[in-house]
Amino acid sequence: MMLMSLLLVLSLERLMTKTPNWHVEKYAGQYRAFLKDMGLINLYEEKGSEDARKKASSAALYFYLLLPAILLGLIEYWVLGAFLTFIEQSIVLFVCIGCPSLRAVYKNFLNAADRGDLQACSMYTDQLGHCASQSDSDGSAGAEGKTFGQHLTWLNYQHYAAVMLWFIAFGAPGALFYSLSRSTTEALCDANHPLKGAAGRLMFALDYIPVRVTAFGMLMMGHFSRALPEWIKYALQFDVSAYDVLTEISSKAEVLTPDEQQLQAENAAVEPKVLVKLAKRNVIFLLVITSALTLVGSLA
Repeated sequence: MMLMSLLLVLSLERLMTKTPNWHVEKYAGQYRAFLKDMGLINLYEEKGSEDARKKASSAALYFYLLLPAILLGLIEYWVLGAFLTFIEQSIVLFVCIGCPSLRAVYKNFLNAADRGDLQACSMYTDQLGHCASQSDSDGSAGAEGKTFGQHLTWLNYQHYAAVMLWFIAFGAPGALFYSLSRSTTEALCDANHPLKGAAGRLMFALDYIPVRVTAFGMLMMGHFSRALPEWIKYALQFDVSAYDVLTEISSKAEVLTPDEQQLQAENAAVEPKVLVKLAKRNVIFLLVITSALTLVGSLA
């Protein structure tokens, strides 16, 4: 069922142009507004130490991010049958996967690069949004000096590979939990909210295994011998952000050829196109692994 949902959703996502009603960002924003209006998440309480109040707020944030996934899982288990669950999981995955606004920015970047408008390229690079990727769980800088292609690789991971992996592991509730957590982390970071550190630590935990699985797929689909040492170096490190792990390994897995480097000096779109092709091959790799696990009975 999961493999069928993945194939169906990825096909539809490529063929259709999503409206905001079919993307998780709209519903994540509405959910955050509901929590705020109901006063369910308060950073400071009247009693207790500041550290205790912050911990309580962090725990509340984690609980309310997990709550929709728990409710969805209970509905699947107690209410829906196998066929309705397949339809529901496919709809949830379709809503969670992809990002139309980022795809539009990418297309605009390519058009600007083709006409040699470097100022517009810089503007579209800024529009990608790197707030949550600029700091890891301890707040150290992480996005400085990264190229448009490397930022795009990270965003492609967040909106495709990570959602797929959470869906494969936990079904629609897993994809919903990851997508809601990612969206909330971005919103808190952009607003410089006091809870952005707690949200960043949550995303560090949620991304730890998926980003290494994705990076392994990239080295399998790219230059294996050059990227493998980087993957081994980061495999068990807990002090490196997921953003740095993915961008460093992807840059080793797909290095521009001398001809491509010469073209890159004339057209800024060369590197992003190369890394996007690598990300697409990685999605195919994940589908192949999913197919193999389904055939041996490890996945339903």
